Amino acid sequence: MSDVIFPAKVTITREVDVYGLPVTRAYVEVDDETKTIPLPAGKPGEPGPRGRPRAPWVKAGEVATEAGLPTGLGADDRGKWWHVLATNDMWTWTGAQWRQSVDAVGPQGPVAPSAIVNVIETISNPKLRIAGADLKGVGAERDLRITVPAGPRGDTGPVGPSGSVRTSDDYDNTVGLVNGSLFAWNRITRKLRAMPPPGPIGLWAKGPADFPATTSLGNFDTIDLVTIDIPALPFAWRPRVNGLIATYADDANRTGYPHVWARLNDPSGQPVAMGLNPFRTLRHEVTLCPYYSEQGGTATANNYGEAARLSASSTVGVVKPYEPAKIYIRIERDKGDATAGSNIQFVKTMPYVQVQALPLRL
Repeated sequence: MSDVIFPAKVTITREVDVYGLPVTRAYVEVDDETKTIPLPAGKPGEPGPRGRPRAPWVKAGEVATEAGLPTGLGADDRGKWWHVLATNDMWTWTGAQWRQSVDAVGPQGPVAPSAIVNVIETISNPKLRIAGADLKGVGAERDLRITVPAGPRGDTGPVGPSGSVRTSDDYDNTVGLVNGSLFAWNRITRKLRAMPPPGPIGLWAKGPADFPATTSLGNFDTIDLVTIDIPALPFAWRPRVNGLIATYADDANRTGYPHVWARLNDPSGQPVAMGLNPFRTLRHEVTLCPYYSEQGGTATANNYGEAARLSASSTVGVVKPYEPAKIYIRIERDKGDATAGSNIQFVKTMPYVQVQALPLRL
């Protein structure tokens, strides 16, 4: 490209914009004669974008004979064709001239079957913003999957009813509830769970109507009184037994004390409560109090509370979760070191026994 030289007036200005940056501008002024000088051609530009494909043939109509073909067509009519009925020829306009295809139009085909579209899935996701469709299949029947985008955010709705913690996804239903249970967060499972109540549970009791009548005074080692059934609880626990029961021993000259014992799950099982009668020849209202020992005595000897020992990790008197329990209440004669003991007796006054479950965390 050759240069073109012409006279001109050039004015250069220097300013500062609102951000404090310098701005230089150049103004060129030429006379009227110079304005008529043709400028040289520039470099070729970049190729433009590819155009949309065009169908090779578009049927534009039918005519009886060749003489009925339209006139005045231009480049924009390229690809249009007409059916000449007399000869079944196809006449196509190329944009500049006609082109004949002899006997190219055949008889009309059969009617196609009705189209069937089965919508098999509609995906709605509030995070999506663009709709989409996937059409698959062969023939007239197709399967359609549609993605429905989210619409504009609506107004805030009213506050809904409060839900139940026990039906939520972050609640552990493997741990049962009882009256007084607390909810706590388990950092391992990352769920809420029920915890044992902080205080004792329940009150299972037996009163005078549940106790037998006054027994005869006799040479007994044990006298069975009542049994208390405790249902399965969803946590480990120890029974706390309290009560008041009257006993009697007849002979002050022979060793024998009618103590009251509460034992767990077996008449000779682990002791969980005891009441001492230190008297003979005197009816005594024995107070039954909680008692746990890893060194308990037998039913006929050494049945006294001085041997009570219990370590912090002991499982004596502990009922496991989800297991029922029985508390056996009976009188046991303590012969001490003697081979024979006093005759003993249960005296029915106003006896009662009460049991509560003390929750444990093992």
